[in-house]
Amino acid sequence: MAPAPIRLLVVDDDPAVRAAYRAMFEPHPELTLVGELADGADAVAGYERLRPDVVLMDLHLPRISGVEATRALCGRWPDAVVVVMTTFSSREHVVAALRAGASGYLVKGVAVGGLVVALRQAIAGEMPLSAAVRRELVASLGTGQPARGHTLTAREVELVGRLAHGLSNAQIARRMHLSEGSVKQYVARIGDKLGVRARTQILIRAIQLGIVDPDALPPTTR
Repeated sequence: MAPAPIRLLVVDDDPAVRAAYRAMFEPHPELTLVGELADGADAVAGYERLRPDVVLMDLHLPRISGVEATRALCGRWPDAVVVVMTTFSSREHVVAALRAGASGYLVKGVAVGGLVVALRQAIAGEMPLSAAVRRELVASLGTGQPARGHTLTAREVELVGRLAHGLSNAQIARRMHLSEGSVKQYVARIGDKLGVRARTQILIRAIQLGIVDPDALPPTTR
């Protein structure tokens, strides 16, 4: 049976971009556009009213930025899935959005097939990042960060390394000879030990602690 369509709320101030989203989504039954907003300040109310599966958030918005809107939305609904979709891929924008609670960060221009995959990754708690975004992230967090002690076991460190390479739960389960349920339990336990929740936050914290070597990460990702 085909998976349920992904219900999307788009937050973008450019009417041409919103029209392009509508045209892109309409032929694809796996994507359903449930609402459009042109202002970041309306994101919380829009999310409460529509309860989408994913919010596609631009960063350059009137009144409040996409980062501020993401922070407000995720602060009220910690389980909300916000994927930034923007033209900006500088490390300043990437790090700010992820720290605000974004579940992923994509650069506009991604093909619809890649977008569907990325959105399903985000819903599953994984970490969709455009290749340019991954490079900016590791460049920013991989320098000037002192390595500090941690309490992860060798097995947990191995799993963090696989997370950093963008593997899904199913891929990690196969490579580590675990069930997908066990992988989820590992991720939750690692998050508890590192004091964070989302996979993106685990990666950021792991780089800061020296658990993950950013120079060893793949140059591209999904």
